[in-house]
Amino acid sequence: MKNKFQHSISFILAALILSGTAAGMVSCSTDNENAESTSAQTEQTEASTEPLGESAVAVLRKNTKDTLPEDLDLGGAVMRVVSRVGSQGVRMEFTAESSTGDIIEDAVYRRNMAVEERLNTKLQIIPVEAPQGDGGQINSLISRSVSGGLDEYDIVSNHMSQITPQLVRGLYYDLHTLPYLDFEKPWWNQSYNDCATIFDKQFACAGELGMTMLSGMYVVFYNQKLYDSMYSENLYDVVTDGKWTLDAMAEFCKGMYRDLNGNAAADDADQFGLALSVSAMGPDSFVSGADLTFTEYDDANDTYVWALENERTAAFLEKITHLVHENNNTCNVDNSNKFLNDTALFHSGMLEVAFELRDMESDFGVLPMPKVDETQDGYTTWAHNGFSVFAIPTTCGQAEYAAAFMEAMCAETYRSVTADYFDVAMKVKYTRDERAAEVLDMISQNIIFDFGYVFNESISSYATDIFRTMLFDKSKCQAGMSTIAAAETAANNKLQNIINKYAALE
Repeated sequence: MKNKFQHSISFILAALILSGTAAGMVSCSTDNENAESTSAQTEQTEASTEPLGESAVAVLRKNTKDTLPEDLDLGGAVMRVVSRVGSQGVRMEFTAESSTGDIIEDAVYRRNMAVEERLNTKLQIIPVEAPQGDGGQINSLISRSVSGGLDEYDIVSNHMSQITPQLVRGLYYDLHTLPYLDFEKPWWNQSYNDCATIFDKQFACAGELGMTMLSGMYVVFYNQKLYDSMYSENLYDVVTDGKWTLDAMAEFCKGMYRDLNGNAAADDADQFGLALSVSAMGPDSFVSGADLTFTEYDDANDTYVWALENERTAAFLEKITHLVHENNNTCNVDNSNKFLNDTALFHSGMLEVAFELRDMESDFGVLPMPKVDETQDGYTTWAHNGFSVFAIPTTCGQAEYAAAFMEAMCAETYRSVTADYFDVAMKVKYTRDERAAEVLDMISQNIIFDFGYVFNESISSYATDIFRTMLFDKSKCQAGMSTIAAAETAANNKLQNIINKYAALE
């Protein structure tokens, strides 16, 4: 079995130190709201008003070579990719039939053409009208296709969490048995690959080809106008000094509350420190920054075990209770309006919603999710679990070609599309910080995963869902460790079931 998931994360934010101004910002929303918010990306047809030289990050990306043979020729093979297209976030990953003037769509179009020409192949998108939050439709397609022995798809792009039950059913190739895939390259997320590899078998992979992994990164955004009205300390200094913690956020929030409607009661009309999304993105974002360990590898028994019952989890619950439920720090919201209207200092969520804030009058900045305390080794973040991962069905008759195509597409995305997404779309048009590209690049290279988070769908409410159900209720937060302790036996049974299924696969 794979060794215990390695927590090799260094969330270095040197670019933030160098930038004294604001960067991009994200709000929380439900999956349907995310689909609507990202539709703002389709309005990117305007050109930048000022020419921009390439950043050092963009140059480095462009010059990073892959290990595919220079003379690799797929002989005109058609690569059939089944992908969700029901919301803008997932649709932008592959779909671009022509050059339209849209910054990101044009980058995707150029990437598709470059890979087709390089490998002598043709991309065929098989669209499924499902949004980013829905992986069930593609799961059903693949189950029927493979069970029927049909060679209909070469590459599957689907929901990271919802695909996991299929990974133990023998529907997909073990990617370690195929040539051309080089998971040590920076366009692949090695943290995910470590978690998805059991007994040296890996049936799905994650990388920058899944642009929803990048757009789904959890971050905290602050309203610079509100912050400057109260505080003089540079927030980026707080971050780089290792002092950006839940306690620090709570302290900033406490000084921000204002009874705007004068009714002597805290309500939605007032000003708060934190506007916390009532969707799953609210709890998930803060858990992602806490660097909690849901599971750990048990060497003696060659399995993963439930590991959430520890002092670190207890400290997180104590501090998040203070932040969310005391001193009028927090207002629970179902959209980003309080932040947009300058009545909330902080808002956490996914990067993609930054596109809807392009016309926001007040400046805003981006920060990592806060640590539990100053002893935590670096800042951490997740990507929303609906982002796209990739797999090759066992009935694919050209699996080696599919692997080569996947490697080339992910590498070319890293070299060109991501640079445009960060360095052009985000920095020039939607944010006010010239160093945003460097910041976002650093974050994108340090998205981490835990085995429990990756297999959340298979272990049900014993991973992220356990926090989603308690963070909005003070009494449930305070009783959180008892809830976690009571879940241990059932969680371990589900984890062992995953291991047993992997062990049975050829």
